[in-house]
Amino acid sequence: MIWHKKIMRRISLALLARSRADALLRLGEKRVLLAFHRAAAKVPAYRTTLSSHGVNPDDIRSITDFQALCPTLNKTNTFAHYPLNELCHPSGLDNLAGVLTSSGHGARFGYGLTTRIQAKYACDAIDLGLEYAFQVDSKKTLLINCLPMGVRFSSNSVTVAETSVREDMAVAIATEFGRFYEQIILVGDPLFLKLVTDYAREKTINWQNYKVHLVIGEETFGENFRNYLADHFHLDNDNPATGIIASSMGVAELGLNLFYETEETIRLRRLARANPEFFAALFGIAPAATPQPMLFVYNPLRSYVEILDADEAGYGSLTISMSYPDAALPLLRYQTGDIARVFLPDEIARIRERCGLPSPGKLTLPIIALKGREKDQLPDGTHVGQYKDALYAHHEIARMLTGAFRLEYTDGRMLIHVQLRRGYEADDNMSLRLATEFPGIVMPEQVRFWTYLQFPFGMTLDYERKFTYYAPA
Repeated sequence: MIWHKKIMRRISLALLARSRADALLRLGEKRVLLAFHRAAAKVPAYRTTLSSHGVNPDDIRSITDFQALCPTLNKTNTFAHYPLNELCHPSGLDNLAGVLTSSGHGARFGYGLTTRIQAKYACDAIDLGLEYAFQVDSKKTLLINCLPMGVRFSSNSVTVAETSVREDMAVAIATEFGRFYEQIILVGDPLFLKLVTDYAREKTINWQNYKVHLVIGEETFGENFRNYLADHFHLDNDNPATGIIASSMGVAELGLNLFYETEETIRLRRLARANPEFFAALFGIAPAATPQPMLFVYNPLRSYVEILDADEAGYGSLTISMSYPDAALPLLRYQTGDIARVFLPDEIARIRERCGLPSPGKLTLPIIALKGREKDQLPDGTHVGQYKDALYAHHEIARMLTGAFRLEYTDGRMLIHVQLRRGYEADDNMSLRLATEFPGIVMPEQVRFWTYLQFPFGMTLDYERKFTYYAPA
């Protein structure tokens, strides 16, 4: 049975690799139309929503009709507006295998529901992604899940250790069990993985004794942070054979690993970072004007993606429709609050060739350039992501910090409050060195370091919750 599943994974990967992105997108359009008509016929809340917008489901015959007529959904007009039973298929709540909540960061929870039928295939979907990225079918693999908030997953191909946000537990399992495996995959969010590096350094862990990969979720991050992690784990970001540091984006209401980095997209992003001309041509923005967007691929047979209200550079509101035929709680044209743009591989190839740069490898799936959360755009035109990555420009400074900071925009200028790790104090030169890395013109006096216990924006970090880097006055 296991060998049969391995063969099916290889067939699925081969089909995705050989199919053209535009052909996959057309198939995805057909699947999402089927999902729409099922939801319109069976889900009370969705029928009411369509009726209130004057939409007759019989008028939705093409993807153009779907885009032009169907309303967009979000956490507020869905989960805050309807009782849960009305959001679901009539039998949706009868046979649930699992419930996943959103972070609650927006003062309201959304929910992702998994039926028992879906759960039977969940392992296969996870294993397909792991095989694609890490060849787990041929390499004995230990996966350590450090994600918070009860985010769990299972696998038929790897050993899974669930530690949640316990850095001591994660490091102990990696060092005690890692020597019995060919590779270790650590899964966590950026702030917690920073804590893991701090703890492991104090314990003088030599990661060169292990083959380590990292999968980072929950937040976007920059190449300074990727370089910082690579330095700690003795990896070379430009040589995947040493280990891969990759991002994965999920949305609790929609699913895990919706968008993910590959060796090729990581190489492409780093190529853009090293070449300002290519950066501007690819992303349509100047390198200093924004944090570098993440570059993700996605499977259009699973998720139908739209970008609404796009600006001149093509960035707009990320809008996702899941095409599961048997979803307990179907969500169509659901807006996540992220700003993004979609590319086809051929479009990226043309831009790269015009800039005279080498290929990052074969790109077959559609690609999303993700800027980040819409609410992370700051009043002065800068972005939270720029400050976040600036903390890791100097590794010797980064090792003294927790990674937590708070931005205050007051009297037309930004104040940056930075938390130090326990037992550390800032020297006179640190404010100056960090000020030069922050976007715009930042003077040293705008950067204030706080000792760990005196940091006024959450005395200690709670890694179960997303940290708030900026809160409007």
